[in-house]
Amino acid sequence: MTDVILAVLGRRETAHAVLDAAVCLAALAGGAGIIVLVVHAPASVGPLAAEALMAEVGDIDGTRTRERRRIGLLKSAFDAWADGARQGGHSVQWVEEVGVASAVVEERGRRADTIVIARPLPDDDAATAHAFGAALFHTERPVLVVPKASSAPFGRRVAIAWRDDPRTAKAIIPAMRLLGAAEQVFLLAGVRKGAEAPGIPAVLRDHGIEASLRILPIGTDPFGKLLLATLHELGADMLVMGAYAHTPLREMIFGGVTRYMCEHAGVPVLMRH
Repeated sequence: MTDVILAVLGRRETAHAVLDAAVCLAALAGGAGIIVLVVHAPASVGPLAAEALMAEVGDIDGTRTRERRRIGLLKSAFDAWADGARQGGHSVQWVEEVGVASAVVEERGRRADTIVIARPLPDDDAATAHAFGAALFHTERPVLVVPKASSAPFGRRVAIAWRDDPRTAKAIIPAMRLLGAAEQVFLLAGVRKGAEAPGIPAVLRDHGIEASLRILPIGTDPFGKLLLATLHELGADMLVMGAYAHTPLREMIFGGVTRYMCEHAGVPVLMRH
């Protein structure tokens, strides 16, 4: 049985980073089939008066033209990448689906072992943003969040943002196969003043993973900022962490550290909610 990696493409600017990360992840996992997914929404015309209807049809035609151009650019990026990926022994597949991006990504994502997707950008459209939220918070799968400009191999110096709760364990367990190829694993544990420092978690000991423990003081500054600075100091090329969110009134609001790392991390981040 072969693992399945779902690589979600949304924007041309992030396509190469997502595709390269999918290949690196497949290699770390010891082989996996890579499904590259592109979703575009169907354009529809509402029941309007004739004059307004003509204007809406014009808008829809423009939207369709832009969408065809976007899909064409993504397919060109895939074709250029796929030759090298196949030569490297990887099984890759291009899939286009029409529908609501968040719904398609959720349904497809639940059928995959891991999802690879670009981290959010400030000017993402609603469909791209909702697709990211669906991948991270509704598929129940580990999600590799990739920076826009990332193309370097990762998985040699891996950091784990440790928090003693079920979400962190859910993120770590599927990462165990990847950690086996790491040259060094760092365990980064946030500790408030006066609290007892943790030891190496049993889940790592049980899987034979040796990790260097680094205690990070939790203070008034954003913890994500300290976590990111520590990643740079250690030369980590990947981070594993749990993902946290609150969803009042159906609006996805990331937990503080989750949001900070999604917006600022310069290395791939493997998250699971």
